[in-house]
Amino acid sequence: MQPLRSDPRDTRPLGVRVYERLRDEIVSGSLEADATLVQEQVAERLGVSRTPVRDALNRLAHEGLVTWLPGSGYIVNALQPKDIAEVYQVRQSLETLALRLACGRHDRARLARLAAVIEEMADTDPADAAAQFELNRSFHRLLIEPCDNALLLRMIDTLWDHPVNRRITRSYVHEPGSVPVMVSEHRAILEAARAADGDGLARLATEHMYVGYRQTLPADSGLELVPRPESEKPD
Repeated sequence: MQPLRSDPRDTRPLGVRVYERLRDEIVSGSLEADATLVQEQVAERLGVSRTPVRDALNRLAHEGLVTWLPGSGYIVNALQPKDIAEVYQVRQSLETLALRLACGRHDRARLARLAAVIEEMADTDPADAAAQFELNRSFHRLLIEPCDNALLLRMIDTLWDHPVNRRITRSYVHEPGSVPVMVSEHRAILEAARAADGDGLARLATEHMYVGYRQTLPADSGLELVPRPESEKPD
């Protein structure tokens, strides 16, 4: 873990910068599940005092990325099946609503930008989880922006900002063939938006999210993702 470099242009509190560094280490897998984080050791490695480290670790604990163990420091949490199911359920509900509101409002310029993001995703290294996450996020944000509901957009942005969502994306793109599947599904979603097909747009988006989160959910978890798309429901 390299020390944090001083940047006079970065006026954010040091605790925020430490938090983002540790969050990114956890999300990228550099800090694996069950790794122990001791305030003094983290402060020494980052070249900062203990106070911003303590603030950062408290924030990470609040978000469920680490757990405090008395006498041992903090331990990095594994991604839990319940986390995956909860994020999917909330995201599916909010984004489907936003898509229905946005349907029919995608102008030519926006459709062209959506197509460009899809092609950039196809050309980007599938193993680059951070880049794929940002491209995936950009596509979905462009798709729902015309919904014209600022509160709904802020709620969805908050969900995308949650570190658990980043970890879910990292786990998904590490599966062979996942990115080409995602690209193909994005293209189908774009065509539904181009045709102003509200029902098709909502259905394809639900199937798209379901595939990604289900693949991340361990098969032996005993949990099911709800709602399930029509194609996945038993006869």
